[in-house]
Amino acid sequence: MGERIAVLVALAGLLVTTGGCVPQAKYDQALADAARLTGERDQAQAALDALGVELEKAESMAAAEKERADAFETLVGQLKVHEDDLRGRLATLQEQVADMSARGSREREKKAALEKMLTELQESAADAEAQAAAARGRIADLQDEAARLAREKAQLEAEKAALQEKTAEYDALVEGLQAEIEAGQITITELKGKLTVQMSNAILFDSGSTQVKPAGIEALNKVAGVLAGVSSRRISVEGHTDNVPVRAGASYGDNWGLSALRASTVVTLLTDAGVDPLNIAAVGFGEHRPVASNDDTDGRAANRRTEIVLVPRLEETEAERMAAPTEAEAAAETETETETEAEAEAETETEAETEAE
Repeated sequence: MGERIAVLVALAGLLVTTGGCVPQAKYDQALADAARLTGERDQAQAALDALGVELEKAESMAAAEKERADAFETLVGQLKVHEDDLRGRLATLQEQVADMSARGSREREKKAALEKMLTELQESAADAEAQAAAARGRIADLQDEAARLAREKAQLEAEKAALQEKTAEYDALVEGLQAEIEAGQITITELKGKLTVQMSNAILFDSGSTQVKPAGIEALNKVAGVLAGVSSRRISVEGHTDNVPVRAGASYGDNWGLSALRASTVVTLLTDAGVDPLNIAAVGFGEHRPVASNDDTDGRAANRRTEIVLVPRLEETEAERMAAPTEAEAAAETETETETEAEAEAETETEAETEAE
C-alpha cells in the first residue's frame, strides 16, 4: 500500500508540474478510491485467513470423532463375539436340559442346577445385548455428529473458495484498470458478494451515441480479460442515463432505449473479447436509478454510466450440495439396515428357544 501511495503522490506532482488534464476533485477522488479499495482487499484477505482457521478446527474435530467412532465399532465387535459365545453355550445347555428331562427323576437335581446356570447365562446374554444396543446408539450419534461436521467443513471450504475467487477477481480488475481508476473514469466496489465495475460514459460514449469510443474499447478489453475466466458469477451489464430527454429523430425513443442499446453494445464487445455469452446479459434502466441529483452538471455526468455487475451463484451451488447425501449419511443408513437384520435374526432364535423348552 505504501508503494501505491508513493506512486499516487508522484502522479500528483507530475500533474501539478505539467498543468494536468485531470480535475483536482477527480484526482483526489481517485486517491480516496485507491485507499478504500486497498482497505477492502485487506479486509477480504483477513476474512479468508479466518475461514482457514475455522476449516482447520472443523477438520481436527472430525478426525477426533472418527477415532471415537472406530473405538466404539471395535467394542461392538467384541460384544458380538461374546454374545455369540453365550448363545452357543446356551444352546448346549438347552440340549443338556432336554436330555436330563428324558432321563427322569434321578437327574432332576442336576437339571435344576443346569436350569439355574441357564438363567444366569440368559441374564448375561441380555446384559450383553443391552450393552451392544447402547454402543450402537452411541455409534449412530457419532455418525450424526461426523455428518454435521462434514457438512460444516464443506460449507467452510465453499466459502473459502468463493472468497479466494472474489479476492482474485477484485485484485485482477484493480490491477488491470489502475490507470482508469486513478483518472476517475472507473470505480470498483464490492458489497455483500456483489462486485460492480462502474464506468463513466465519458470514457465509453459521446453524447447521444451508442458507439463505444476507442478509450472505452481499450478499457472493456481489459475488463474482458478478467471476466473471461469467471464461471461462478452471473454478469449483468446495466446501462444508465440522466433525465435529459433524447434529441428528436434519434433511432431510440427515450433514455430507456438509449441505455438498453448502450448496455447491449458493451455486452457485444465483451463477448467478442472472450466473455461467455451464456453468462452475461444486458439491461437498460434509463434515468430511473440515479446515483446523484440531475439538477446540476456533475450529478447528471455521474448518472450517465454503465455498470458491469458480478453476482455470485453460491445459492445454486449450496442447493446442489444439500441435495446430495454425504458419505457419513450413506454409512449411517447402511448401519441401520444391518442392525435391523440382526434384530430379526435374534427374534427368530428366541422363538426357536421357546419352542424347544
